[in-house]
Amino acid sequence: MSPLPPPSGGGELGEIPYLRPHPGAALFEARAARFAALAAGHSLGEFLEFCGRLAAAQAAAATSLDVPEGAGERPAGRPLDPAAGPGDGWLGALSAIAGELEDAPMPAAARDGLGRVAGLKRPELAALARALLSFDFAGLDLAAAPFAAAALQVEFAVRAARIPPASVARSQRGCPLCGSPPVAAVVLGDDKLRYLACALCGSQWHLTRITCSHCGSNAGISYLALEGDPGGVKAETCDGCRRYLKVLYLEHRPASEPEADDTATLALDELVAEQGYARAGVNLLLLP
Repeated sequence: MSPLPPPSGGGELGEIPYLRPHPGAALFEARAARFAALAAGHSLGEFLEFCGRLAAAQAAAATSLDVPEGAGERPAGRPLDPAAGPGDGWLGALSAIAGELEDAPMPAAARDGLGRVAGLKRPELAALARALLSFDFAGLDLAAAPFAAAALQVEFAVRAARIPPASVARSQRGCPLCGSPPVAAVVLGDDKLRYLACALCGSQWHLTRITCSHCGSNAGISYLALEGDPGGVKAETCDGCRRYLKVLYLEHRPASEPEADDTATLALDELVAEQGYARAGVNLLLLP
């Protein structure tokens, strides 16, 4: 695997920030609003509305989450280390999310999954967290696991928001804070810089455009889009590793939120899969 090329700046761009400022709890507020907007008239409207309610519950949990300063942070390497496991904060977040969703409408399968995850004992929850943080989804209860993943997102996002961007080293692969894969990428509307968005902690880090996020190759990169799309979302495909990642163009889709817009564009995943490409990233709402 070739190392990521250094950011190129200078001229009018100046120095390119490697990390964008993390919004903390506001990440989930923006996600909830975006899901609500995308649900209107969408063929997956009921599911997107549920995802929006889940994101709103995450926002409430993140606002009240008590994570001790420095909990789980490492002095060297990645500031957040999922391999070390989460702190106890995620259990509080899970309880808060379950409480927020107690009377919320949701699909029957999701309701059953929420009940099952809420009834797990602490050792079972610890095992579930380990599997999710290692992105090992084999054998998971796919209706229950997204609620645990949502709670883990809350803890890691709150912790990530406390870390000064200037203290974070560049990563050759995965999120520079926690090592997780991206869910999607965004291309900013002003300077056209491309940032990958972490599937777990929500951090966004710079990656030069026309570069595969999975293998780092600059060759064999192409783009697929749905017919009739005005250019707001494309799948960046790599012929070297046969992986793809969606790219959201804020110039055409200014309200985009990576997890929400990735979830709402499943038709593009079907198109790309037909061409023989596999996802390079992960969406914790859409476990395989």
